[in-house]
Amino acid sequence: MSFLRRIFKNEPAEPELQAPPQPLPQRNDPCWCGSQKKYKKCHLEEDRQQLARIREKERAAKACSPAFG
Repeated sequence: MSFLRRIFKNEPAEPELQAPPQPLPQRNDPCWCGSQKKYKKCHLEEDRQQLARIREKERAAKACSPAFG
């Protein structure tokens, strides 16, 4: 997609990152979404990836901040 299309597109370029609920359930607990599946079979991997993206975005923002206040 060209640069101008991304600028003038009505949708945001990246979807808003939302953290999973805290505290996260343990692997063998029921999933927080209410699916009656174990957390490890339902949202475990997705939540890990989402948290990794959020942490990476925070690191990038911190790296771009000025060093001296």
